[in-house]
Amino acid sequence: MDIQKTLDDHDFIVMEVSVIELLRRSGEVTLHPQLENGLLMYDEHGKKALCDLYQRYIGIARNHDIPMIICTPTWRANQERIATARITNDLNGDAVQFLKHIRKTWGAWSDNIFIGGLIGCKNDCYKPDEGLSILDAKTFHSWQINQLAVAGVDFLLAATLPAVHEATGIALAMAETGVPYIISFVINKKGTILDGTSLERSFQEIDAVCSRPPLGYMINCAYPSFLNADKQPEPVLSRLIGYQANASSFDHSLLDGAGTLQANDVADWGNRMIELNKKFGIKMLGGCCGTNHQHLQYIVQNRNATLA
Repeated sequence: MDIQKTLDDHDFIVMEVSVIELLRRSGEVTLHPQLENGLLMYDEHGKKALCDLYQRYIGIARNHDIPMIICTPTWRANQERIATARITNDLNGDAVQFLKHIRKTWGAWSDNIFIGGLIGCKNDCYKPDEGLSILDAKTFHSWQINQLAVAGVDFLLAATLPAVHEATGIALAMAETGVPYIISFVINKKGTILDGTSLERSFQEIDAVCSRPPLGYMINCAYPSFLNADKQPEPVLSRLIGYQANASSFDHSLLDGAGTLQANDVADWGNRMIELNKKFGIKMLGGCCGTNHQHLQYIVQNRNATLA
């Protein structure tokens, strides 16, 4: 499963849309206070809810014959949280096998499904001041990164990162595995990372210190307009390969802990995402908080339509 070749050969790849947030608001399952959706695969009811979600997203991609990326339910499955929850299972490894089983059900078309080993920052993804130093991040995240790599993911993905120093430490740890990897940041409405660093500086700093730089960079948990793509310099757009966008254009401070679902019109979200792909060359498109299958369906059905 060569993710680099797929990126080279395709100008449009879809990613999963909301998983954790959709499950949380569904009322069908209870998420773990430390590990979020990480334990659902061990419970028959939770396993079915997870399977149904992944299979629905894959089905949309399959119907349009577009490569699909799904990510392990391990965003919060770091060593500290697993220890605090007193979990003895190989949660990260089991999550990879869980997705491999789902992929296998798609027969010959399974070659178009790629599994990303997902990790998150240690602390609050909206509070960059809680981010780790480079050295501390490399030390803290290596355990989970190595577990996912050994389990055989197609690539590693560090998502919802609010601070460059922690992202750099994660990148250094991922580079040592030999597995392809992607670093994904949260940005504000000005198009900068939440710690105030520009995307250009962040990409350059990480690329410079890693013996094996990332496949590319992504943005997630931010509305597509937040990127201000027409104002980003070429070095940013040439390294930005993916975007998993929130459904709402509200600032993170308004979305965090919101009691009701916040979402803009699906067409506005979708057209902005399609523009990122067609005009700015961002190949991998998916969704984050507030999105669902309708958002994924919109971009695959309307990508070839003429943009206004």
